[in-house]
Amino acid sequence: MSEEISKWLSSLEGYSFSGIEQINSDASFRNYFRVIDDRRGSFIVMDSDPSLENNEKFLHASDLLQKISMPIPNIYHIDDCGRYFLISDLGKKTLFDRRRESHFLSFYDRAIELLVSMQINGASLKSQLPNYDNALLYSEMELFKEWFCFHELGLSVQEIEKIDFDPLFTELIQSANNQERVFVHRDYHSRNIMISDNDEMGFVDFQDAVSGPITYDIVSLLRDCYVKIEREQVNNMLRIYYGHLIKNHMMSKTLSEFIMDFDLMGIQRHLKAIGIFSRLKHRDKKNNYINDIPLTMSYLKHLSNQYESLENMLIQLKLK
Repeated sequence: MSEEISKWLSSLEGYSFSGIEQINSDASFRNYFRVIDDRRGSFIVMDSDPSLENNEKFLHASDLLQKISMPIPNIYHIDDCGRYFLISDLGKKTLFDRRRESHFLSFYDRAIELLVSMQINGASLKSQLPNYDNALLYSEMELFKEWFCFHELGLSVQEIEKIDFDPLFTELIQSANNQERVFVHRDYHSRNIMISDNDEMGFVDFQDAVSGPITYDIVSLLRDCYVKIEREQVNNMLRIYYGHLIKNHMMSKTLSEFIMDFDLMGIQRHLKAIGIFSRLKHRDKKNNYINDIPLTMSYLKHLSNQYESLENMLIQLKLK
């Protein structure tokens, strides 16, 4: 594969690339390579097979985010088949990679400000995004039933049918529908937030952006499936975010109402994430993501002490 990419790169005028190095792929079917130009520095090649990935969505979301000056990769060249993208390199480290540094949490203040900026400036563009509608919310939670309950836990179809998911799923969808709608990145977490050697912050993996509930991205950031932040620190940062929303006239609910929305949105997202982690193992043979289920499940178990419909579901699944 790198030979094909090298051949394409050599056809681009004005560059002098030396070497190609594969870097971590993500949970999708995309692959990434870092290439160095002797005069211009480093670039990223994204290998995104259009038969497996919706590259039109990526280009559309990229265009919208560029319009509001969000720090995302610039797209410099695309090959004739629409598979290879030469894009700017936002750095070698993610927020996740910096998690052991003493000033790790200071990055979150900036990540929150960046998120609020996207929501404010993206308000006029959200009509150009797909809606995070009931069908999509429900289909995501169905991943939990199919891939976690059936494939990972090994429950039979009959056993799954006996479990009453509907009260919880209905509550989560109603809560999502009753929130303010904003430009939603939809995967705004520590592994998608890039920090350069100069501590400049940007983000990637935005191709699934939607117009959706205002708490979705802040849940992704503060109740991250990959990084555990102490609850007191989460609460403090959530208040900071809420303060931004109030200051910018983006929120009419009380803090307690907002926190309930945040909790319920988190339950929906974590059910989806557990389903996706299980699917990555059983369908895509990417076994490492299964290790992220315990932290993700811990959020659900903690919240089940406050939300009866969640507690009933976990009890029926013998997870509590």
